[in-house]
Amino acid sequence: MQYPVIIEQKNGLYRATIPALANLSVEGNSAVDALAKAQQAAQEFLASVTIATIELPNIQDPALRPGSPQSVLKALEVFSGDEDALREHFAEIAAEREREREAIQQLNTL
Repeated sequence: MQYPVIIEQKNGLYRATIPALANLSVEGNSAVDALAKAQQAAQEFLASVTIATIELPNIQDPALRPGSPQSVLKALEVFSGDEDALREHFAEIAAEREREREAIQQLNTL
């Protein structure tokens, strides 16, 4: 595997950082020395931990973006077979919005 390594010089020392490995960081007397130490530290770190993978939805997928028509339709699947409950739910939402509009209008008339 390959990992990007950031090498920077400061106060006569070279620091090599591997951001992908919990910001693993080492120092050396030269860029080559710091890079060699980073490789050794990365090998030791990876040998001491368990690596697992997880699957996450692609949040860039417009179908999964919160509020997208596709995500709303997917959420409505809960009401499949109980359309009366869905209509009642929407009626409650509409009534609450109407109450909020009326409250705002009353505040604006003061």
